[in-house]
Amino acid sequence: MDQKTTVLTKVHSLENGKIFEIIINRPEVHNCVNGETADLLLQAWNRFREDDELVVAILRGSGDKSFCAGADLNALNTLVNINASDDEIRRWARNGTGPMGGTRVVQRKPVITISQGYTYAGGLELFCHGHIRIAEKQAMFSVACRRWGVPLADGGTVYLPWLIGPGAALPLIITGQRIRADRAQEIGLVWEVTPKGKGYERAMKYAKQICSMPRDALMADLSSAIEGYGRSLEDALEIEAKGIYPVLKSKSIKEGVEKFQKGTRFWFR
Repeated sequence: MDQKTTVLTKVHSLENGKIFEIIINRPEVHNCVNGETADLLLQAWNRFREDDELVVAILRGSGDKSFCAGADLNALNTLVNINASDDEIRRWARNGTGPMGGTRVVQRKPVITISQGYTYAGGLELFCHGHIRIAEKQAMFSVACRRWGVPLADGGTVYLPWLIGPGAALPLIITGQRIRADRAQEIGLVWEVTPKGKGYERAMKYAKQICSMPRDALMADLSSAIEGYGRSLEDALEIEAKGIYPVLKSKSIKEGVEKFQKGTRFWFR
């Protein structure tokens, strides 16, 4: 890893798959995202999506104070074209990948996000892209951009109501109020709270266990859950059904059933 770059990536190779680690590396500005960082994040997310050997991604921020405090408002012009024409704006809305770097690239493989500190504005949006969201007990969450008149532009108005429901999402979006990890867990924004300094260790344990499990069913179920959410019941059930037979014909289900028949049992820990 090049310690000078604003986004670090690392591949952890295991017997049954690879973990792709992405680290926002601007601790001197609370891991705020500028244009360079956004470009590198987009590259990382595209790599994860396209490489079948990469099974699960972990996103975290460097240092001990911040996951990500949002967009770098001192470099806002590197993230969006303020003077875009009407045609450019239409193309950006339809085909753009998100100002913070790949936030509109939908991931259908497991993503784990870890917060150890400030998780504000665009940083909160990045955090919400985790399918499993872990926070150390001192972590803090806020739509902090509310104070400066900056909108959520990286999925926040979509993911927050989707993950925690409008009843919890709307007060956060309207007020910009800060909440701590325990409150974030209460409303479903965080799946698990760890002691200080233990978030990364816990995320790696999750990732290794995910790699050890039969893969085809996991990926099909995750994709169905993502694609089916918000659709009619009939459409969602059809989406699920379309994914079943490819799994039934896969090697992984045959191996999994054989292990069951031989008495192999385990629980995710």
